[in-house]
Amino acid sequence: MRRDPSLLLSRAAKLQGVKPETVKKHFASSLRKKAGKFTVRKSDRHTATLYLPDTHGNPVSLSTRSSKERTQASNYLRDLGRYLRGQKDALAKWHGKKIAGFELLTAGRTIVGIEPALSEFSLYRATNGGAA
Repeated sequence: MRRDPSLLLSRAAKLQGVKPETVKKHFASSLRKKAGKFTVRKSDRHTATLYLPDTHGNPVSLSTRSSKERTQASNYLRDLGRYLRGQKDALAKWHGKKIAGFELLTAGRTIVGIEPALSEFSLYRATNGGAA
């Protein structure tokens, strides 16, 4: 609904396989009723755990507190991919920046050194509880 303002709550809930009442119950602070219809606020305050690479290419978990931080993390990983594909100025705007208190990796030599570890990197990690 945030990306498509014309999408109604009932349709968005159906696409996710939940009832509109469930969405209202769990995300009431993210919704606003306007002219009899529910709309989504520009930003939310829900927490989510994201993963960004450290200087060794290992995933570091970050507890984000807003949709703005999640969007920034996604944009950073997009620009990191652009850098790895040869666009050398892709990470310039991220130099010295932090997301959720974590300083972002922007050093070219370090990135090139850990490139194999970044090939399968994911912003959201799916875990299976240790099952094989």
